[in-house]
Amino acid sequence: MLTKFLTNQPLTEELLTEEPRRPRDNQRARVYRAETPMPPSPLPGLDACAAFADRVVGTLWWHSRFPDHTIDAVPRFRPGNGARQAFFREEETGGFSITLPRRYRTKGVVLHELAHWALSDQAHLAHHGRAFTRLLLDATAEFLGPERALALSASYDEHKVKVGHLPQLTVDGRLVYGWDELVPSDR
Repeated sequence: MLTKFLTNQPLTEELLTEEPRRPRDNQRARVYRAETPMPPSPLPGLDACAAFADRVVGTLWWHSRFPDHTIDAVPRFRPGNGARQAFFREEETGGFSITLPRRYRTKGVVLHELAHWALSDQAHLAHHGRAFTRLLLDATAEFLGPERALALSASYDEHKVKVGHLPQLTVDGRLVYGWDELVPSDR
């Protein structure tokens, strides 16, 4: 009889068809500590944050990686009245939003939250895991410049943040992040 991995619980039809759970977000605190010393690139308001997000999502760089995350589906930007930090979330209506208190209205934070949106449909990836940090490094290099990406990479090293492999090119010409985090099916 099949048993659930490392338990004596029998595998039922329900267990076989349940949605995969996201892995533990083990390096969240390290990622935030690594990003804190980065020089900010302030944006003057939510409209500027949304315009920057549109510029990012409208590029060929973005489209070659996330063709299903298009400019007409960019998360809605909300003011962070009373919020203590910036965050990305899925709305009850099915859309997405990014909440940005005033002090978090920077290009780096917008890229961080867009990376969450880009990977939100991949349940096998931790929210701040290796694929996330690879994507954020690549996006930083593309949209904020190589010097800023080198500084972020050095800060990741200093804080022992793990970074995933470069995206892999698929047969349909798409670059995919997180391919190195898929669990082999023979385990």
